[in-house]
Amino acid sequence: MSDMKKAVVIGAGIAGLITARMLSDYYDEVCIIERDELPSEPANRQGVPQSFHPHRVLPRGGLILGNYFPGYNDELVALGAIPSHEEKFMIANRYGTLVNKANAASSFKIASSSRALLEWVLRQRVQNIEHINFLTNTEVTGLMTSEDERSITGVYTKIRGRDNREEMLAADMVIDASGRSSKLIKWLEQIAFSVPEPEVLKVSLGYSTRYYKIPSSIQNDWGTVITESHPVQGIRAGMLWRIENDIAGLLLFNAGGDEYPSTHPDEFQEQIKHLFASDEIVALEEQLEPFQGPRGYRISESVRQHYELMENWPSGLLVLGDAFCSFDPIHGQGMTVAAIEAETLAKCLDEQRMHPEPQFERQVLLRMQQAIEPAWWLSSVADLRWKGVAFAQKYINLFTKQAMKKASQENNKHLFFTQFLMNALILPPSEYFKGEILNMILNDNGSEEEMELRAELGVQDPELFQQKIDEIIPSFQLEFDVQIKKMLESFQHAMSK
Repeated sequence: MSDMKKAVVIGAGIAGLITARMLSDYYDEVCIIERDELPSEPANRQGVPQSFHPHRVLPRGGLILGNYFPGYNDELVALGAIPSHEEKFMIANRYGTLVNKANAASSFKIASSSRALLEWVLRQRVQNIEHINFLTNTEVTGLMTSEDERSITGVYTKIRGRDNREEMLAADMVIDASGRSSKLIKWLEQIAFSVPEPEVLKVSLGYSTRYYKIPSSIQNDWGTVITESHPVQGIRAGMLWRIENDIAGLLLFNAGGDEYPSTHPDEFQEQIKHLFASDEIVALEEQLEPFQGPRGYRISESVRQHYELMENWPSGLLVLGDAFCSFDPIHGQGMTVAAIEAETLAKCLDEQRMHPEPQFERQVLLRMQQAIEPAWWLSSVADLRWKGVAFAQKYINLFTKQAMKKASQENNKHLFFTQFLMNALILPPSEYFKGEILNMILNDNGSEEEMELRAELGVQDPELFQQKIDEIIPSFQLEFDVQIKKMLESFQHAMSK
């Protein structure tokens, strides 16, 4: 343990739990403040409105969680979650389908479970750490400051549902992990800090989810079906997948604010028929027993705060998770990004302990922005395909469309899983958007997609492809460690079989 004393984490969601566990290696006492009363068994919470809908830890996040919660994945499986090596899946798009029974992704041990079960397993682990305590049914109402207001010295709190009496909770470090409902901007403005304008992507997205019981008669025939969207034609994305204890979920998604997926059972049923691979999904769905939903979830925008631009950022205060940068949840990046941010903070704490630097917190914010840049970029590029979403990067979308066409029509699993590893935040985008892949996907017998991509690219000489890509794709500075390299080696081994 260090000589650091007490840290306060606001929010007991996934981001807060990972952060508290990480901080327990550095602080003598960690207190988690949560608005909700926490359930004694896996259950959706009122303070997590999207918890009803699908959640998945990406491989990069699974690696970090495995470091802080060893064996958590096996614990999920023991409680009924689906181990990755048993998952079969089919991905469908306008060009066809890609079916994998024993896929390279299964080399990453990540169980399929509900958000409620994952949160419950992590929370049980955190509750068993002696110097971490929970303060539930409690709201943070503001930030305590030093006399010169340059340092945060704790938080003001009050118990929900009682009188408005505030109490003070002193801390050496306060971390806001309260999610999209964060009041940090309001608290900073209350103590005369000027907050920069955030980066906002208007997405107007919506999705609806319905749950079913899986009869024992079709257990062995089961496989996850992922259907990609076709925004130009208004075709939604969809997913049919298993979670724990013989439960399946079916999700419909679209963005741009036009005709959100319905929450009416009959309309939801009809909309399933308009997905890619609808015959396969309908055939499976008809054998299932509906028991919950459909329920909807709507988000108007993705928001990335830029607190690192504040030169006078107060010491003793940090922010991460959705309170720092909120993504389109359909891409499944949120929990993994929170884990990356917590890991980044841990590296900064190690360095600070060895070589103390002024403005430590602002440097952490800068490092976290660097770490989440690929996730924000990938999420934004994917959402920009939808009508009604502001701005567009046409070349990136044409490249991705043509690459997925090649992967689907030629059953090119290496190309598909290179994209998978990029979306999983294992590989930087520069490993996917590169000259050699561009040269391969442009060899398409003069198809309409090839010609459109060539026209947007603006160069014909393959020797100039990489130079052109470097002009278009941002340069990402990523920190990779030995474990990620081993994960990539595992992937390469699986692909060579």
